[in-house]
Amino acid sequence: MMRRMAVIGAWLLLATAAGLAQTPPAPDWKALEDNWNAYYAEPNEEVAQKLIALLPDGAKVMDIKDGFTVLNSINDHLGVLEGEIYSGNPAAVKLGFRLFTIAYGGFEVNLNKIMGNLIAFNPRIFLEELGANRDLFPNLETLLGSFLRDTASDAVARDLEKKLRIKSLESVEEKSLKALRSECIKILKKL
Repeated sequence: MMRRMAVIGAWLLLATAAGLAQTPPAPDWKALEDNWNAYYAEPNEEVAQKLIALLPDGAKVMDIKDGFTVLNSINDHLGVLEGEIYSGNPAAVKLGFRLFTIAYGGFEVNLNKIMGNLIAFNPRIFLEELGANRDLFPNLETLLGSFLRDTASDAVARDLEKKLRIKSLESVEEKSLKALRSECIKILKKL
């Protein structure tokens, strides 16, 4: 029994250490703030690319305590990014998905809504960037069903939005996106 406990303890220690090793360090919050302020003042691809480069690729940052002011500023001015995303700007869409690496709470809820709404505007680019950032979304229901929160008391609106998202996704024919498209449609149909 003692040996089994030691083995389990060692395994848990290794699993924890492996998980911590995969957690990216906090970004340079000052550089992120400076570049966000520049992007907010005048959205452009060059600054969007700088922001993307400052954010980790593929994993959530766990240490955000020094970045609350920056996160709140980004969240407060997401409308600027939202307009760029819905216009189909590829760098803005990439930035929107990459921001999930530092988004928690209300900020994450707002990003889910924006990126979920992108399905109706440009389902192909939505699927491309979702595929590139799939590790950030172990559960797709929150992203795909982001409309549910806004339409909680309106079953007709909920059903219309769900059908619109499904129809938009069905329009994507690229072979490389078909598996992810099918997964998204299956989840939406269950919501």
